[in-house]
Amino acid sequence: MRCVKCPETAAVDLPAHNAAYCGPHYLEYFEGQTSHNIRSLRMFTPEDRILVAVSGGKDSLALWEVLLRLGYRTTGFHIHLGIGAYSDLSREKTEAYARVRNAELVVVEVEEAFGATVPEVAKALKRVPCSGCGLAKRYLMNRTAREQGFTVLATGHNLDDEAATLLGGVLHWQMDSLGRQAPVLESTHPRLARKVKPFYTFSEKETASYAVLRGIDYVVDECPHAVVALSLL
Repeated sequence: MRCVKCPETAAVDLPAHNAAYCGPHYLEYFEGQTSHNIRSLRMFTPEDRILVAVSGGKDSLALWEVLLRLGYRTTGFHIHLGIGAYSDLSREKTEAYARVRNAELVVVEVEEAFGATVPEVAKALKRVPCSGCGLAKRYLMNRTAREQGFTVLATGHNLDDEAATLLGGVLHWQMDSLGRQAPVLESTHPRLARKVKPFYTFSEKETASYAVLRGIDYVVDECPHAVVALSLL
């Protein structure tokens, strides 16, 4: 299969777009589409200070990579959840990425912020870990954005993530969550940051392809608690 832009062999096939790209042209397409998403929905401007939520996985690191290449003012934000070796590896990958690119990174530990790790909180509340994890992450992201003067909080949610959340909200009649599905969520309170999802048009395959072609070293394994996450049902 040939690249739609040149005679080279395609590295990424995108049947949904009736297109295929060689490595260089795929990177060009991906970054161009991200830029289009940002501009078309007025997510932010070059004057904004952007806090990028970075887990150490492919989507968040790919987002940080694209925003850095597009010239936006970004700072990575990583939360160490205290989930054993998984959290340690996630922090290691995130810090290594920031170090190689000389990018600013803020790291916060859940145990330091709340006096307990995510598994310990879940055990105390007798709830699945993902419940407390989501609340903790949202609180820490908003607090950091507010205290350090960031105007926008960007996350790496892709189209697959959005579809799974939408389906879960419908199946479980979580009507409130449906109103939070937009790729741009304006601040509704001084303590809440404006949130954006520049990758909302990309499938998981597309973001993974970008990360691989850019040589981004990311955490491959899922969180060990993801098997009980309602968003996956």
